[in-house]
Amino acid sequence: MKRIIALLILMGVVAFGLIACLQEDENANGNEGSTVSVVESADESVSVADTVNVDLQEDANVNDAESEETPVLANADSTEAVNDSRRGPISILGDAEFTTENGVVGGTGTENDPYIIAGWEIVLPSGEYYGVRIENVTAQFVLRGLIIQNATEMGGAGIRIGFAAGGAIEGCAISNSLHGIDIVSSTDISMENCILYVSGRGLRVVGESEDQYRHEIADTNLYNNRQIYYFYGLDGETISGLQAGHLTVAGSRNVTISNNEVVNGDGLLLAFVEDSTVTLNVVHRTTNVVTEYGIHLYESHNNEITENGVKNNRLSGIQLTLATGNTISGNFSHANDTGIRILASDNNVIRDNSLYANITGILLLGASANNEVSQNQVFDDQENMSQGIALEIASSNRVERNLVYGSEIGLLLEEQATNNTVAGNTIISSGGYGMYVSGSHNNIERNLLSQHSRGILFPETFQRSITQGNTFRGNVLADNGNHVYTNMDSTGNRFTENVFLNDDRDGLVTDQGTDNVWTVDGLGNFWGFNSVTDVDGDGIGDSPVTIYPSAVDDTAPLAAIDARALGIGIVGTLELGTTTIETDDGSLISVPAYVADKGYERATGFRGFPTELIAGFPGILFVFEVERDEKTPGFTMLTVPFDLDIVFFNAAGEWVGGTTMPAMATNLYTAGGPYQYALELPSGSLEELGIDSGSKLVLP
Repeated sequence: MKRIIALLILMGVVAFGLIACLQEDENANGNEGSTVSVVESADESVSVADTVNVDLQEDANVNDAESEETPVLANADSTEAVNDSRRGPISILGDAEFTTENGVVGGTGTENDPYIIAGWEIVLPSGEYYGVRIENVTAQFVLRGLIIQNATEMGGAGIRIGFAAGGAIEGCAISNSLHGIDIVSSTDISMENCILYVSGRGLRVVGESEDQYRHEIADTNLYNNRQIYYFYGLDGETISGLQAGHLTVAGSRNVTISNNEVVNGDGLLLAFVEDSTVTLNVVHRTTNVVTEYGIHLYESHNNEITENGVKNNRLSGIQLTLATGNTISGNFSHANDTGIRILASDNNVIRDNSLYANITGILLLGASANNEVSQNQVFDDQENMSQGIALEIASSNRVERNLVYGSEIGLLLEEQATNNTVAGNTIISSGGYGMYVSGSHNNIERNLLSQHSRGILFPETFQRSITQGNTFRGNVLADNGNHVYTNMDSTGNRFTENVFLNDDRDGLVTDQGTDNVWTVDGLGNFWGFNSVTDVDGDGIGDSPVTIYPSAVDDTAPLAAIDARALGIGIVGTLELGTTTIETDDGSLISVPAYVADKGYERATGFRGFPTELIAGFPGILFVFEVERDEKTPGFTMLTVPFDLDIVFFNAAGEWVGGTTMPAMATNLYTAGGPYQYALELPSGSLEELGIDSGSKLVLP
């Protein structure tokens, strides 16, 4: 059933709320396959670092296409000869249609004597989808020396081969067209010496089984002046250092694909590939070619996709379709429609990726289940991102310890998102909604939701669906226009041990639903420091708190909280330790501080942290893997609502700078020299503790 859903979505027959248009999904099976010599190594290897650090504006300005002249594709001895070779589109939908009327100039259709269709110039009239279409055939054929122009329909191509067993495409040229060649559900197609000048896909191979990617596609084919590379049946080889318009690896095992660049082309496809590594590749667009994915795993399992750069791809930077057991980590996904898209795929790990300025950061759909989405940075400092992390049709996934900021919706749980766990995330500064919840039976706990118009929103469904059975436990909500809004079609949702700050304002929690519960197992929620009295000191308020307009009571409101014990998003997941500073007089100062030694932890820091909880709260010690140049981008105070002191130490623990950083400042703060450690403390702590330029960090 999951395969059917995935294929329907990919082929655009149905749409489950996808951002992509019909054609985007129709083309989403963009998979290719065949054998070519394997490149073991190359001196001209492409570094992710060399290419990823291109300005957003450079990649975003995709209409500044580089000028590429279309070559003269054929010459004729006379005008009459040219006219004699011209004809309309060729459509062969069965063996019986290999006729002279359909362009056959020789052959009998056998392996030793294939039908020959050669020498024609085909200019498609408006409304025609294919220059040559051959489907449902067992006869052998060769397309040779064809010139095809004006295949401009979005759903078409210059050449389409479908449901065929054996055939060849030799020396054909396709120009002034949208898409080049489609090979669909076929086997043993060869392709060589073809030239494709198109504004969309160059080569697309679609198949439902591994053998439908068994083709021989030579690297003598060119797609907009870049080579097409297609590998099939590899085991243990390395593919490295290629500059390509198209790169497919299919039906292969134990392959390493590294340091390749695919630009303005079909991207990098793995189809029916297992136990392989894809690392340090760059896949991006700099022109407005109508292609699809950066890196696409189709029916591929137990692979590692790590430290790649994917930028400006029309659909997804990284896409998984019917793929299981893969690890997607350490990748930089920049300015794609969707940063990482998981379609009908289970048991994958999406961890420690940086996703910047995508329309949607991470999307799970197509009944994807049991995936881990953790420790990712999903952000847009221009606040143009629509959705940070979105679950559409998805169940039993874990979304944990992610940093999301600058998105209109931080985390989206659609109607068919069920039984998912969302825990320990820091979701801040959207200007819109922290969580947008229509799904049911999800567990949402210990997240920080701050600086939104609404922290948690159940959008009105007008009886189309019911939002029910969700549990919200131990979340901290601060500095939102409204903390919680439940709709009229919600019921049986449970809220317990949550912290609702800013109680100096009324109406921060609105319950429009029926039978939503605000006390669970004798524990209600904390409604602010001045919300209740606790005369007997049992930690429970003396009077209930009533939530309107449903007029339901929190019968056991919490009277006090310990900030260190709260689930304040990612900060609440850090390890609390003691940082020791030696002053210039030899005294030792012990400072309680959380340790942030991973990328997502360092990127989070005190972002969105509630002002009401900072007094007496430990600091954060930032630990980097190696010493950093002080000229690298420094520390930001954007989304931090209070002043902080910061002090820097080098690899030897020596002081290299310190200052006070004002709340919400737009400046970047760095040290006076290379540093490996930075300690952030509430403002005034450095002076109070006597930490100054003569101090030294005692290294662990």
